[in-house]
Amino acid sequence: MDGVCADFITPALTLLDLAPKATLDRWRTEYAGDFYPEALMGMSREVFFDRIDAHGASFWRKLPAYSWFPGLHSDLASLGDVMFLSAPTGYPACLAGKYAWLCDFFGSHYRDCIFTLHKDRLAHHRAILIDDSDQNIEAFRRRGGHGIVFPQVWNSAGACNEPAAHVVAAVSALIKASA
Repeated sequence: MDGVCADFITPALTLLDLAPKATLDRWRTEYAGDFYPEALMGMSREVFFDRIDAHGASFWRKLPAYSWFPGLHSDLASLGDVMFLSAPTGYPACLAGKYAWLCDFFGSHYRDCIFTLHKDRLAHHRAILIDDSDQNIEAFRRRGGHGIVFPQVWNSAGACNEPAAHVVAAVSALIKASA
C-alpha cells in the first residue's frame, strides 16, 4: 500500500520535522536506491518507525492516495484479481490504520487484503507482486512468483514520471508471456 498506493514518505518526513522536498531531493541525488538511508534521516529505522507509530492508527489511515492510484487499481483489476499485501510495522495501530485506509477507499466490507511481513510466502507461478521494496520482490521471485518493482527513489527502478503506466505495461507483458 504505502509507497505504491499511498504517499507514506511525505507525511512521515513532515511528522519527523524533516523537510520533505529537500529530503527527497537529497535522496534522489545522494542516496538513490537506498531503501532507508539512515544518514539522511538522522535516526535509525527503529526510531523512525517508533516515532511514527506513536501517532497511532490515524497516521496510517490519513495517508493520501497517490494521484495515480485509482487508475492503477482500475487498470490492474481489469487484468485480474487484485489483493493488497501490506507489511505492518509491528504496532497494532499500524495494522488498524492500514486496514481503515482500505475500508475508507473501498468500503467498510473490504476484504481483499493480507497484512504480513512475509509476502513471499504467498508467491506462486501465477502471482505478481507489485512492491516498492527490491527485497520483497527478490524474495517473491525466489519462491516462484513474479515481481515488479514499483518505481520510487528508494529502489532499483528509481523514480519515474508515469509509474502507474509503467507497472500496468509490465503486468500486461507478464500476463501475455504466460498465456
